[in-house]
Amino acid sequence: MPFRHSLVWGLALILSLSGFAVARAEPVRLVHEGRGLDGELKLAAGKTPRDGIMVLVHGTLAHNRMEIMQALQETLAERGVSTMAVTLSLGLSDRKGMYDCAVPHRHSNAQAVAEIAAWIDWAGKAGAGRIGLLGHSRGGAQVAYYAAQKGDALPSALQKIVLAAPVTFDRAAAPAEYRARFGGDFNAVAARAEALASAGKGDELLTGTDFMYCPKTSVAAATFLDYHDGDGRNDTPSLLSRIRRPVLLAIAGGDEVVKDLPQKLQAAPRAERIRTITVDGADHFFKDLYGEDLADAIAKFWAE
Repeated sequence: MPFRHSLVWGLALILSLSGFAVARAEPVRLVHEGRGLDGELKLAAGKTPRDGIMVLVHGTLAHNRMEIMQALQETLAERGVSTMAVTLSLGLSDRKGMYDCAVPHRHSNAQAVAEIAAWIDWAGKAGAGRIGLLGHSRGGAQVAYYAAQKGDALPSALQKIVLAAPVTFDRAAAPAEYRARFGGDFNAVAARAEALASAGKGDELLTGTDFMYCPKTSVAAATFLDYHDGDGRNDTPSLLSRIRRPVLLAIAGGDEVVKDLPQKLQAAPRAERIRTITVDGADHFFKDLYGEDLADAIAKFWAE
């Protein structure tokens, strides 16, 4: 089996919440490929799983209790939308909090996609009459990658996808960006990683290597290459035309992290099912009242 509920009470807990008059959050745990996956279910007041659940996926090296995930669960519950905020394992069982840069990186986009699929499957087995899927930042790109890979094979219950400030990636610009962030030579690191991968040693660690938000960390060669692959998996706009569900893509108007998203969207292939909005003034994390504006747009999209 690809995954199972780790505790028998997991599903019983979900069903028991259907009688609660107020929104409350409850933990849920899955076991997938031998790793514990942790999520937090928040049913909106008066709602049951049959009314629908939106699965929320966090950004780079983050977790389900980071500020934007907690805020989305609160603001969406206020608008009648039940959510399941999940923590991607990044190769670690029952991971909590931000990824510890002292821990070697052995994770991949494919692993994230498989775990997203496991949570969608969980929602269906929990009785969700309709399912939504939201990804923020890198989580947005990974949600888009999941949906693009599935194509027409997406579960029928998965009806809406939301991408909030999803990341972009330009392989040609990677060396300059790497130098600006770390002062290092991207091409030299990539060449070492490619040599190891070509020799069948993709799991071998590159030590003292700058990666993601972690300076001088250890990262498997295959992991480094995966997150710098230019085939589109790391670039949300490149994936949009392959998604076979309605998509709401929210741009943060004051985003200093994904600055080129509006320009890349203009150049990307058009798809009628993709709706784009801009939350003027919002930073990458839609803090403060900008989060309310984002929640309003999501709730409207969900209700349509």
